[in-house]
Amino acid sequence: MSVINRIETGFKILDELLTGGFPKPSSILLIGPIGTGKSTIAQQFLWNTLLKGYKAIYVTVDTPPNDIIENMLNYGWDVKNYVMSGQLVFVDGFSPRVGLDTIAHYIIENPFDPDEVLRTLMLAEHEAFSSGGGVLLFSHLSTIMFTWSKNNIIKFMERMHAEARKFNSVYLFIYNEGVRNPYIETFIRQIPDVVIRVSREWDGLVAKQYLWVEKCLKTNYRKVKLLCTPTPEGVKLVYGDLSERGTD
Repeated sequence: MSVINRIETGFKILDELLTGGFPKPSSILLIGPIGTGKSTIAQQFLWNTLLKGYKAIYVTVDTPPNDIIENMLNYGWDVKNYVMSGQLVFVDGFSPRVGLDTIAHYIIENPFDPDEVLRTLMLAEHEAFSSGGGVLLFSHLSTIMFTWSKNNIIKFMERMHAEARKFNSVYLFIYNEGVRNPYIETFIRQIPDVVIRVSREWDGLVAKQYLWVEKCLKTNYRKVKLLCTPTPEGVKLVYGDLSERGTD
């Protein structure tokens, strides 16, 4: 039986459920309603991959890179040295369209043009991942796919799915559920190798966030809900009597 290479998520319980982490290579969709902590979960995963020496590309179309760096620092994830060393590279599709300066090495002037987005991402991939792959985080797909046609959405997702394999990398895409109609979002969920869902449920007057694995190819995983609890050091996942925060 062949051994599946995996990259640890940084969350011990999730790694146990996935028999070691996300398959490598793979494309991953992190989907859920607005305000359910998806960005923090994704950034926590990114931070842990940087600590393990992986190269990373952070694609942002809704927040300037400096704000992302500051937000991550609030959790103790100081990525500035990784940016300076080139281990973490930003692709900025936000600052140019609102007239802000940017520290990003790669610029997407018009993120609503699928062809320009693909051209810029492929340039960043070739320069960052050609020598051994890495991790790409895209936040948020829903910001730009709101204006794309169904064909452009499918073309983009299929191309990114193939690019992850080409570079033996893990590509994580954040998507705010409910931006497009359920028919199109079904297609968006079908293409990636892994789908991680986050939901909000009300317990009386208190809103609680939960995370579970909807799909993970090449993996026998348990279908359980993990409670997501925000802490000053990041997101803590809880299942039954087990809990943990990130990695050691």
